[in-house]
Amino acid sequence: MRYVCMHKASPQDEAGLPPPKALVEGMGALIGELASQGAFLAGEGLRPSSTRFRLTRKGGGWHVTRGPLVGTNELPSGLAILKVRTSDEALEWARRFGTAAEADELEVGPLTEPWDLGMCPRPADPPLRYMLLPKATRATESGAAPRTAALEKLQAEMESAGVLAFAATLAPSSKALRARYRDNDRSLTDGPFAESKELIGGFCLLELPTLDELLAFCDRFVRVVGGTCELDLRPVAALTAGGR
Repeated sequence: MRYVCMHKASPQDEAGLPPPKALVEGMGALIGELASQGAFLAGEGLRPSSTRFRLTRKGGGWHVTRGPLVGTNELPSGLAILKVRTSDEALEWARRFGTAAEADELEVGPLTEPWDLGMCPRPADPPLRYMLLPKATRATESGAAPRTAALEKLQAEMESAGVLAFAATLAPSSKALRARYRDNDRSLTDGPFAESKELIGGFCLLELPTLDELLAFCDRFVRVVGGTCELDLRPVAALTAGGR
């Protein structure tokens, strides 16, 4: 089964502090192992909320708030990765995506790149990659929200333009688990979830045959990041673009 495992942003993430070398190497080894097994399909980290935008529907348009952001409705209904040249371009696609998806709120933020981690020099003029997080609504949480024809048409346009690298629609949080770790001690909570106040720090898309194997990955992930973390484990309802 395919799951998106979303980790919450830590104070260190929000401060924009580079991760220790041991963490980068440990996470690389873990992801590399799962990728070699065909279990790791995609994964990205977000930069601090000071670099992000929140879009809220206001009447017939969208109000844009620049970060840093305070967690409010941090329960996504899906995610997408965009490749653009400017932040204004990312925001314009986000507005169109939100309208087509009948969302009320979205978050848009740049992804952590290898040069942000000190793994390689920054290229001269790299494309910008942004994660788009449409937030859950009553309709998406009920499982009754259909994929609109407008959204399918827009995603096809975005793929054709080379903008949409990956997109996933998540099952309602009633089908999810929340894993909280304190000093590597795990506690699980079944969904549905109320609106989370913790900002998303990144995600992994995994294909694993059992929930036990997913939880085993989570245990290893959290050990690498220091033993204390919160993860939301969401079944995937649909994949498009690079995620299919």
